[in-house]
Amino acid sequence: FLQMESVSQKIFKSVHLEIKHAKSQNTVWKNDWSGKNDMILPVGTEGFQKYMLKIIATLTDGTSWTKEINFAAGVPVKHVLFEGGKTDYSIVVGAKASESERWAAQELQSCLLKISGVEFPIKADETEVENHELIIGYNRHTFMLLPDDSEKPDDKDETYFYENSGSDILFCGGSERGSMYAVFSFLENEFGCRWYTPSVTVIPTREKYEFAYLNHSESPSIQVRNDFYYEAFNPDWAAHNKINGAMSFREQHGGVEGYWSVHTFYPLMPPAEFFDKHPEYYSLIDGKRIHDHAQLCLTNPDVLDIITERLRETIRKNPEYLIYSVSQNDWRNPCHCDKCQAIAKKEGSESGPVIWFVNQVADRIKDEFPDKYVGTLAYQYTRKPPLNIVPRENVVVRFCSIECCFAHDFESCPENHDFLADLKGWSAIAPHMYIWDYVVNFSHYIMPYPNFRVLQQNIKTFRDNKSIGIMEQAAYQSRGGEFAELRAYLIGKLLWNADVDVDEVINDFMSGYYGRSGQFVREYFDFLHGRLTSETHIHLGLRPDDVLFSGDFVQEADKIFDKAERVADNDEIRRRVEMARLPVMYLKCKITPSKAIYDGTYERFKMIVKREGITHFAESGQPNVESFYRQMEAINKNK
Repeated sequence: FLQMESVSQKIFKSVHLEIKHAKSQNTVWKNDWSGKNDMILPVGTEGFQKYMLKIIATLTDGTSWTKEINFAAGVPVKHVLFEGGKTDYSIVVGAKASESERWAAQELQSCLLKISGVEFPIKADETEVENHELIIGYNRHTFMLLPDDSEKPDDKDETYFYENSGSDILFCGGSERGSMYAVFSFLENEFGCRWYTPSVTVIPTREKYEFAYLNHSESPSIQVRNDFYYEAFNPDWAAHNKINGAMSFREQHGGVEGYWSVHTFYPLMPPAEFFDKHPEYYSLIDGKRIHDHAQLCLTNPDVLDIITERLRETIRKNPEYLIYSVSQNDWRNPCHCDKCQAIAKKEGSESGPVIWFVNQVADRIKDEFPDKYVGTLAYQYTRKPPLNIVPRENVVVRFCSIECCFAHDFESCPENHDFLADLKGWSAIAPHMYIWDYVVNFSHYIMPYPNFRVLQQNIKTFRDNKSIGIMEQAAYQSRGGEFAELRAYLIGKLLWNADVDVDEVINDFMSGYYGRSGQFVREYFDFLHGRLTSETHIHLGLRPDDVLFSGDFVQEADKIFDKAERVADNDEIRRRVEMARLPVMYLKCKITPSKAIYDGTYERFKMIVKREGITHFAESGQPNVESFYRQMEAINKNK
């Protein structure tokens, strides 16, 4: 206390102190302030540690005042992991380690070799604990170093930590992915390793690395993280970047939480199999049973029996998934029979019959499959939640944002008002939400699409509304989506930590992926997003003739990319810059095709597309590509 001790009595009625351990947040000491200028705090006797002092005071006027002060106590001891191409350390993996923990050990060994120039040996935990060990997962050595009351977490627990115990470093989490993530986080945070794309990994070199105190832990913002970009499907890249969700199952270190299929009414009950004999299984529209672009009659008891049994068969044959879809076809025409419509009218939405039906399916399978979920859609005509029916505990509602404006986040844009109301309505009644979000222009994958500013806030909104999973659907059939590499990387970071510093991630990517050219790619990025205003609204079908790209947009963008190409570090970096520039070339071909042909833009566009193996300019695929080239070649012949 910096004033005279007598002053404290005039300021404070009482002052209580608490000290918490920085990592565990456990209270290690608490007492009242002595009122003296100096007070010795009873910590720091067991080696160097970090703490937090919380001061809780009541002033003489009755008001409260609190203050938190982070501090360290104890004498730090420097430990040298490597220096001058030498190390005393080895990597320890348990005899019963998971596959992903063993792979993480190999990745740690490989990266440290590239960083330091020395190969760290890998050994089992059968020997006694020694100084200078990098210990992965919960094994014999881990429990010898952790407090006696430490317990191994659930295998699927993705919360992790890496910390030092003296000269040893522990990497711990759930055995499926947690321990693996601890290793990758250590390599990212301490050495600057980056897995930007499946083909671009950055591993900086160092002469020496030493530490005195390591204490880092994280938990995911979203339980199931599905980054639905072509670039993100690579299983090694996905594991390095903590992507654990998939639309269909794939082999990946640590496994994936798969979501089996979507729009499953007809795959489970094909009209070709049933309609001729049982038209009553399908939608009644205008007094007639139909199957073309229709749905199922969800109040028919036979439909419930068939769907339930076929879902059981599906789960038995494909046990690797977490969620199994029982969901509407990708069009409208719900059943208008009296029974179906009675539920829809009572519930104020066509989601009523769907949830009523899916709840029954979920009830019937839960005893055989207690750890599985039945998923269904809240999509287009079923987006509005029901008034009374509540989804069962083993039902996951997959909520879709297809109608939204993506120039502004969900909470700030008037166009998204109804969507947000529906989201909050479902969040109030559904035990679990799984979001199907959209981050790309499906009509023009390659065209500029300035939606980066909404990515973080939208993911936060989903997180805050009980979302156990998010799928960010993007350009998924081939390379070539606008800023696909950057967007896939950033989305991965946001799905893991929705509060990450977005500008820091983007700037890091710009520098690490584009080298010296990154400053100008960032200049173009800011130029593009700077054209958005409160009146600008973009959707999934943004067109080339949108006012967003009017005036001198293409000319100014070309000037910026010219600078980016001039300073490229090498040919590989220049090719990456050309991929970032491809959307501007595509836009020029669409807006001013004759000029694009005359100045060589079209020929250069074709060359890059061929070189990079781009097969899709839009979700529709080859017909769209052929139409684009047909239109350009027709102009080319008549120029």
